[in-house]
Amino acid sequence: MYRAKLYDPEARSYRIRYAIATIMRDRIANEGAFNVCFEMLDEEEVIRAILSKGLKNPRLRVALERSHIIDLTHWLLRFPDLAEAYYRSDLQLYKE
Repeated sequence: MYRAKLYDPEARSYRIRYAIATIMRDRIANEGAFNVCFEMLDEEEVIRAILSKGLKNPRLRVALERSHIIDLTHWLLRFPDLAEAYYRSDLQLYKE
């Protein structure tokens, strides 16, 4: 991915994709670039988008839960509505 684009304030979707790719690998190739994904004055929107995508994508959800580079609990505390959705989907997994 082209890292210079991470610094473009209008490139939120690019930062979301970059952060998701890094979380899926569970390894940071460039810590500065990963941190920029959350430092462009739209951190809340980026995190919310990643969590929302995690509800729809089982592979991303597992990567978020097992990640060593983010704290999923801390993220979910910031978004109670998404935390509830994660909790409900966990309950459905255990019922099946």
